Amino acid sequence: MLRRQGRRGASPLRLRSSLPLLFLLIVLTLLQLACGRAPDLETPPEIVYGEDVCVECGMIISDPRFAAAYVTSAGDARLFDDIGDMLVYDQRMGEAVHAYWVHDLHSEAWARAETATFVTQSNLNTPMGWGIVAFATAEDARLYVQASGGMMTTLAELQAAVANGSLKSAYMPNN
Repeated sequence: MLRRQGRRGASPLRLRSSLPLLFLLIVLTLLQLACGRAPDLETPPEIVYGEDVCVECGMIISDPRFAAAYVTSAGDARLFDDIGDMLVYDQRMGEAVHAYWVHDLHSEAWARAETATFVTQSNLNTPMGWGIVAFATAEDARLYVQASGGMMTTLAELQAAVANGSLKSAYMPNN
């Protein structure tokens, strides 16, 4: 009678030779999971006030009322100490921007610049002298203009003013 030879389990030698391969497979899977996450383009970047530096002028960002940022389509954040610096840098660099962020002057909360209302005022003292502040609502901007003066505007109008040279910093009138 013929004896059938069956497997009772993997031999210890075969098991030991496959352990490095199994370990490599686990490591590669974990790396893919960690690196494969898409950047969160809908969340404003974090600014560490008193430490982070404006990419346009190199100054430390210290006042959230005037700080701004944008996130590129690739998920890279650009931080600014003044809304005007963001506009100038954006116009000069021409990056694909997914979202622009500004702080509401009163609450200091982030707001999407595309929906915010801005006020320009030549005597408004901002970090780089652009004289631009942002408001989450048009009503808040209107009340500010009634009390303090200035002119209400939009992100698109500010971008056009930077592009045609009509918006200037008080500190750098020849920019």
